[in-house]
Amino acid sequence: MIRFLGTRGTLPVSGSRYVKYGGNTPCLTAPVGDDRCIVIDGGTGLFQLNTHQNFKEYHIFLTHLHWDHIAGLPIFTPFYNENKTIFLYLEDKSTLHSKDFLKVLFNPPFFPIPRSMLKATIRINLIRGGHCFQFGNVKITSAEGNHPNGSLMYKIDDGERVTLFATDYEHGTDVDDFLVEFAYKCNNFIFDTTYLPEDYEGNRDGIPKEGWGHSTYVQGAEFAKRAKVENLILYHHNPDYDDVLLDEMNIRAKREFSSVICSRDGMVIR
Repeated sequence: MIRFLGTRGTLPVSGSRYVKYGGNTPCLTAPVGDDRCIVIDGGTGLFQLNTHQNFKEYHIFLTHLHWDHIAGLPIFTPFYNENKTIFLYLEDKSTLHSKDFLKVLFNPPFFPIPRSMLKATIRINLIRGGHCFQFGNVKITSAEGNHPNGSLMYKIDDGERVTLFATDYEHGTDVDDFLVEFAYKCNNFIFDTTYLPEDYEGNRDGIPKEGWGHSTYVQGAEFAKRAKVENLILYHHNPDYDDVLLDEMNIRAKREFSSVICSRDGMVIR
């Protein structure tokens, strides 16, 4: 079971126009047993896990360190609990000045509580594409995507269903062929559909989005067809797109690929 705690990209939104799909930034979670869970990304949706006190061990896999994917970490209460253990997994790359990026994130004047005041047992693991991790019957495999400054994709296999999480991915490079191979016959393909095609091309606001690191539902449908996946799940919703526009995008996407789900905060897939 995978629960979507945040499906919005770039920055969180709120208000009556965003009730259906929600406004929290990227975060997914999957329990592994009664006291352990897997988390993908640490956006603002992560705060919803604060109410689940039964978990003692968290394995948080970060796609990358852009703000919308880590903004929920400082308000994640298990960091302040000495009885919790948190494993963080992030891409190993030369631009990291320190393995312990929490010293930057939990640091005045950006946040009032310094890294030294965190009480949980914290383990940071630097990983690369191709690494595999096993948690009970759940296997997670990482792969490199295509995004400015880099981003990892994660394939989650519980022995019955396979889900590929490929957010913050821009089409148009040689990585596309690898993505299709990596996604081949997945049950669920969660893909970055931040922009409508006309928005990506700059026809809506006069600003082309090529090189910004995101994609469209049309491209997602093409990948889904080539990879023969079961479901295409639209993800990383543009903060400018309200419920009405996301409804429209969902309808348009179904014309390209029959089995489309427009993700929303709180949604569960199996």
